[in-house]
Amino acid sequence: MKIFSTNSRFSYGILLVLLVISISGIFFSLHNQIIQAQAKTPLLAVLFTIVSIALAILIFQRLIAGISVNNNYVKELEQLKKAILERTRQEEAAQEDFVEQQAAIDHEAEAIAYIPKEKFDSEEKFLEVLLSNIAKTNDIVQSIAFKKNEETSMFEMIASYAYYSESAPPTFADGETLPGQVAKNQVALNLSEVPNDYITVLSGLGKGTPKHLLIVPIISSEHISTGVLEFASFKEFTSDKVKTLEKLGLLLNEHISRIGNSIEE
Repeated sequence: MKIFSTNSRFSYGILLVLLVISISGIFFSLHNQIIQAQAKTPLLAVLFTIVSIALAILIFQRLIAGISVNNNYVKELEQLKKAILERTRQEEAAQEDFVEQQAAIDHEAEAIAYIPKEKFDSEEKFLEVLLSNIAKTNDIVQSIAFKKNEETSMFEMIASYAYYSESAPPTFADGETLPGQVAKNQVALNLSEVPNDYITVLSGLGKGTPKHLLIVPIISSEHISTGVLEFASFKEFTSDKVKTLEKLGLLLNEHISRIGNSIEE
């Protein structure tokens, strides 16, 4: 426990008083001894005592001034450290924001690159080329595009890639089956353990069952799910790939609508 606070001038004052009292006590003790010996107090002893007290006061003042300056330096150093830490934190936060923004720009650019630039006379052909573009660079072995029928409110397959079956996938409503849940929640679903009977891929080497499935909603500017994209792969979908295809789901509805409007005209 501290008896005196190093930051209190009152504490230093007490120490000064104690120092003066100690010097004075020594002087008067010697003075009394001299009187008892029936001798006069030497003038030199008096001067020595006065000088000692003056020096003690001077040294004490210099000590207080030095400690005060040191405390100011310590405070300035602490403030500088805090300023540096705060500046570093702000720079790190700014860098993180920049990286996130840059990543978002890259995902959108990659998504736009998948969208066909040619003119199409049907939504089916447009989506078939789109699914093919995605499959070529992402190890997709099978993909399906579903579109919501405005009359029945059911999602129906409109286009596919490497889908070989005599019957089309069953239709579904919002909340029904995995694609229906994605359409309802408007959040991509990335599965790493797909049931064996969910997907079957046919190739020259025989049948295969992809274990990785990514389902992405197509969302309009009015925040309505107008379609669903389903991708199957033997390789895992990375988080960056999921973000890119999610961004694609936000861009597609406008392109599909343009094709629909041009057909009606």
